[in-house]
Amino acid sequence: MEVFTIFLSSLITIISPLGLVVDSVVAEQLRSQVKSVETLAVRVDNTPSYQPVAGKIDRIRIASRGVEIIDDLRIDTLELETDPLDININKIQSLSGIKSIQSSLNKPFQGAIRLVIKEDDLNLALESSGIREQLQALIDTVLPPEAPSFNILKLQLNFMAENRLALEIELEQNGEEGEFPTQLAITAEVGFSIEEGKMIKLMDLSAIINDRKLSPRFTNILLAGISDQLSLDIFADQGFLVRVLQANMNEESLNIAAFFRLSPVEDDE
Repeated sequence: MEVFTIFLSSLITIISPLGLVVDSVVAEQLRSQVKSVETLAVRVDNTPSYQPVAGKIDRIRIASRGVEIIDDLRIDTLELETDPLDININKIQSLSGIKSIQSSLNKPFQGAIRLVIKEDDLNLALESSGIREQLQALIDTVLPPEAPSFNILKLQLNFMAENRLALEIELEQNGEEGEFPTQLAITAEVGFSIEEGKMIKLMDLSAIINDRKLSPRFTNILLAGISDQLSLDIFADQGFLVRVLQANMNEESLNIAAFFRLSPVEDDE
């Protein structure tokens, strides 16, 4: 979701102050907002041509390849098409942050987005120190205080056909000084589907920890607990609606098409 938020908020910030909005100017400004991008094409539709001065744009279409919005995570394909935009330029020029940007909207900012993420790119990201630190912090947060702490030694994902995913994880338990650290080797395979466009449902989990297969009863309990946390509605309270229209995984890539809507909010003034 961080990718969505950064990209959309950057797009609004870029468009608003330009006055006369042209494709090349938006493309150049967008390049400056992301970490890197290999190819980028932008099309801005305006009728009449002076509408951008008033903060109104008919449609924006963006097609990019090899874009890195956050450090170390390459997105193979990112395509976006918006509905008409209506922005209060006077507000957007003096504000920053997603909530502030929402307060500049005269009507919802919405459209469709398509992402393609390659297995190789995702695994390279998982090897980077920045993302590895975020995952390590997540593990430390999820585990109860009385549980032993673990360091990530290896984390690799393998995409499979028919929306199935295999994981290989190696963890090392932090022990007392002088003790030989305990290591956990975990292999798992799980399927997923999207329900009502907002629920990521995990299914058919099989897992082995240090050559011991987990019982179906335990994996079903584990799946139920995880799936309860995988709802896109958690962003609705922030005025950010996302609905997945399509999610397909094969042996090489994950292809996602989604609808988004960023709703206006009143500012605190």
